[in-house]
Amino acid sequence: MGAAPAPVAGGGDLGFDGAAAPAAPAGGGFGGGGVEQTPITLQLSNVPLVEALRYTLALANLKYKVEPNAVLVVPLSTPDKELYTNIYVVPPNFLTASGGAGGGGGGGAGPVDPFAAAPDAGGGAGPVARNSAKDVLESYGIVFGTGSSATFNAQTSQLIVRQTQDQMELVEAVIESIKGGSQKQIFITSKFVEIGEEVGKELGFDWLLGPFNIGTAPKVFAGGGTQGNQGALDNSNYSFVQPGASSPVGSNPLTAGLRSGANALDGDSIDSLIGSAAGDIQDGNLTAPAIFGIAGVFTDPQFQVMIRALNQKKGVDLLSAPSVLARSGQRAKIEVIREFIYPTEYDPPEIPNQVGGGTTLGGGGGGVSSFPVTPATPAAFETRNTGVTLEVDPVIGGDEFTIDLNLSPEVVEFEGFINYGSPINSASIDPLTGQGTTIQLTENRIEMPIFSTRKVTTQVTIWDGQTVALGGLIREDVQDVQDKVPLLGDLPLLGRLFRNDVELHLKRNLTVFVSAKLVDPAGMDFRRPVNTNP
Repeated sequence: MGAAPAPVAGGGDLGFDGAAAPAAPAGGGFGGGGVEQTPITLQLSNVPLVEALRYTLALANLKYKVEPNAVLVVPLSTPDKELYTNIYVVPPNFLTASGGAGGGGGGGAGPVDPFAAAPDAGGGAGPVARNSAKDVLESYGIVFGTGSSATFNAQTSQLIVRQTQDQMELVEAVIESIKGGSQKQIFITSKFVEIGEEVGKELGFDWLLGPFNIGTAPKVFAGGGTQGNQGALDNSNYSFVQPGASSPVGSNPLTAGLRSGANALDGDSIDSLIGSAAGDIQDGNLTAPAIFGIAGVFTDPQFQVMIRALNQKKGVDLLSAPSVLARSGQRAKIEVIREFIYPTEYDPPEIPNQVGGGTTLGGGGGGVSSFPVTPATPAAFETRNTGVTLEVDPVIGGDEFTIDLNLSPEVVEFEGFINYGSPINSASIDPLTGQGTTIQLTENRIEMPIFSTRKVTTQVTIWDGQTVALGGLIREDVQDVQDKVPLLGDLPLLGRLFRNDVELHLKRNLTVFVSAKLVDPAGMDFRRPVNTNP
């Protein structure tokens, strides 16, 4: 039903086809029956008859009813029980045009909400569902009686309404109001800022002390200790080495029990399995480097002290700023990802029952050194998206100044592999010595990936053009090691020469910023300032 020009009050005629018509008599309206008889004067041109009738009855506070054989003009108070079915083409965001949120089923056939959160294999709550067609119309004051219903078809953007004539007119007014605001779109920009910092500090002293006489007794000697289970001294860790000897000056350690470098730091249980322990900041060196050394070569006793000092700092700043344009009520998804394919199932290893000329595996009598073995091989694979994902469901508020956002940002990172396999070994006899030995046939690695996930699900309301920060996902690990030599490390002032202090601080902070602004179909700001010439 096309739009018609508005009636112009005044004049002396009512024209439907361009011809003049006499004004309605003062005493004649549309009959008695308690209806106030009011003179009506309209001037219309080239309008359908039904529109002319509607304008006329609106001015007279009347309405019409369509019967099979007649069109009846009745007062507004006359109840209308006849139901009609109309189909309207509405914007795709019709279900969220009222700005409300929540569940609720529709009338009649019970429409399926096309904006409901889809099942997600990764788990976690996503943006919430929106109202049904009936809920939207009821929020505008439409009354649904017995037999009336409203159904929204998301595929065709059609609204099917079964209502009385008077309520149908209100439905049309609601649809026109919603269509008037459907040209606004929402430009969403998200910024993922991740700040990482690693700070490692160490200051300690490594002493070597050779044998020496105690007092004047020629047969009583003292000296440094031993390395314990740490193995022999590494000459590369000391500046002074005795000529022609395989040990450094001093030879006997005094502070071998003090931890240094990566030996002083421990990763958590998972980090230690995947090889990303906190001690990686020292690049895998077990002992911190020495910056200065002092040695007594021709003294009694010989001694050597190495000053081990370290001050490392590493910072990582990552920024990802994806953006997307969406209509009100339609979910948008931003992905800055990398597909990671990894095995999920392995075929078991294959080991032959017999080797060579009938020698049975494990017989131990043929000096077998090796034979072909097939390790566990991947049989099935899956794909996991790693990177940044943002799901957002924007809705323009009723005041057209606020924007409701259902946000679900997620950051997935690949940490490493954990080996669940075990080596396959075989017993053998060394043909030279005749001794039994064990050889490794294959590592038989069965590796599975480890992923770290950081996710936030929230609902916020912001002003048009403003930015909101979704908190900070902060992680901080602190390790503080203080080792000292008993007794000597407790001496005032001099005790510092027999202590070793190690500190490691790991900080990671992920902050998500989301900004939203209203734009027109041309991509320009909906409330852009108007340029005025001075």
